[in-house]
Amino acid sequence: MRLTKWSRWTAVLAALAIISGCQPIVWQRESAKKPKRISSNESAPSASEIAFRNSIGAQSYYEGMQPLVVRGYGLVVGLGKNGSRECPKPVFEKLVRNMYRHRRPQGKMINNDQTSPEKMITDLDTAVVVVQGQIPAAAVTGTHFDVTVSAFPGTRTKSLRGGTLLVSELEVYQRNAEGKALSSRPLARAFGPVFLNPFSSEGSATTASELRGAILGGGIAKEDRKVRLVLTRPSYKAARSIQERINNFFPGVRKIADAKSPSFIQLHIPSEYAHETSHFLGLVRSIYMSQDPTFAGAKARQLGKAMLAPTAPHPQISLALEGLGRDALPVLAELYSHNQEYVSFHAAVAGLRLNDYIAGDTMAMIATRSESLFRYQAIRALGQASGMANTAIALRQLVFDSDPRIRIAAYEALASRNDRSIVRSKLAGNAFQIDRVESGEPSFVYAKRTGHRRIVLFGKNLQCAPPVFYRSTDGSLTMTAEKNADSLTLLRRVNETGSVSPPVEAPFDLQPLIELLGNNADLDLQGRVTGLGLDYGAVVQAIYELCKSNGNQLQFILEQPNASELFGPTRPTGRPESEL
Repeated sequence: MRLTKWSRWTAVLAALAIISGCQPIVWQRESAKKPKRISSNESAPSASEIAFRNSIGAQSYYEGMQPLVVRGYGLVVGLGKNGSRECPKPVFEKLVRNMYRHRRPQGKMINNDQTSPEKMITDLDTAVVVVQGQIPAAAVTGTHFDVTVSAFPGTRTKSLRGGTLLVSELEVYQRNAEGKALSSRPLARAFGPVFLNPFSSEGSATTASELRGAILGGGIAKEDRKVRLVLTRPSYKAARSIQERINNFFPGVRKIADAKSPSFIQLHIPSEYAHETSHFLGLVRSIYMSQDPTFAGAKARQLGKAMLAPTAPHPQISLALEGLGRDALPVLAELYSHNQEYVSFHAAVAGLRLNDYIAGDTMAMIATRSESLFRYQAIRALGQASGMANTAIALRQLVFDSDPRIRIAAYEALASRNDRSIVRSKLAGNAFQIDRVESGEPSFVYAKRTGHRRIVLFGKNLQCAPPVFYRSTDGSLTMTAEKNADSLTLLRRVNETGSVSPPVEAPFDLQPLIELLGNNADLDLQGRVTGLGLDYGAVVQAIYELCKSNGNQLQFILEQPNASELFGPTRPTGRPESEL
């Protein structure tokens, strides 16, 4: 599941706005002749109340905002003799129907469309698996998410390594009181290469980890998930007023809000928010109902003052200011330079959303400040301001930072906006991609394990050095180089047949080496090997071993997000990645 266009700090920001509530202020009855005062038993309005009062969120909440667990059965192909023939009859029949429906066989054993599904399921090259994932809340059609695959219980599958999942249908799945499975129409599908953690089974030929893998971004939602805004006090008049206010705020061909009843309003996610649904939902509840032309300016000034309090709900206020539109910019401009960073950061968040270039400069300053508590969130915010050139310049500078964590965060932000500074190469068969980032020293390798399969090379002249001796756990790849050798010698063993390739010469330079390892097994017109057909996990493991072998100084970092850095603001206490 890459939320991506907007990263996780925006999801938290919106979530805070979604769950926050508003308690009414109880005023004591006073004489009409006396000026209104707050008694000793009362308190002044809180910053949360100021932000929430008169907003859509003050009279509504969202229903069913949980990830939806979906599950199904599938067939992994390309396992050689590591698969199994077993398949329970009900699952067998379901798989056959599904495979005839999609009818695009693929894998090492399948060369044409004449291979029947019945034969495929009972071949040792394949294995029946349980596929499971979670469709994110408010996901729209086409949303990608990670799925897991596990060998079907009770079968004699040896390993899923190197396999590819054929198109599988995923349904809602849960067990009722009688222990029977409940399912519905398919809500998602999943397919793609299976990724097994290359570091979980070192030293063991076959372990439980060989029977469970993931398909990065392999799940795809087939339809929009329903999003309902529920009124705390049902009313046709209120529902229609909210519907009109939302549709005016998000003008377009498609109607965003539809008051289906006095109790709830159906929402449709606008296409421009398809990758940032959490932010959209938070923004909807932050819209104010007043259409008085003088309201926005006065409310912005009120919110600006509320922002100054250290205990104020700053993400909620930031959303409220964004909801006021460009009328809030004069107030935001005053807050950008505030000496309290929590003020300047949250003001810049709203300003960026309103396409204010000055906010981009403010966010860039926060991102480059090494002592900032908001540094990682600021980098991610810069990545989403794709229409502002000044934000791209700041990110390109940050990939030269001395801290690998900052360089990776800056890369992820640049990648999210497809920045031209990243040189991208896709391998044959689209097995995975290589990104090259010109940056400072030290050089290092970064590998993704969520979202999309990517190996990222930071720096210049990324090479391994002799001597080298590496043999993969399953024996499918051997790499050697004597101390004074000019190149690597590779041997590729095809486990399905037991055949071994002749020696293949390979460079020490990592990019062409990775391309040789990952490209489809093939020869060029001169008979030279152009690919060895290794899967992503096997390539990641091989490059990791090269980086840590004798004589090499390259650092290898495997993606492992650190929640404290993603969701801050807290001072980082650990790495967002695990260094192996």
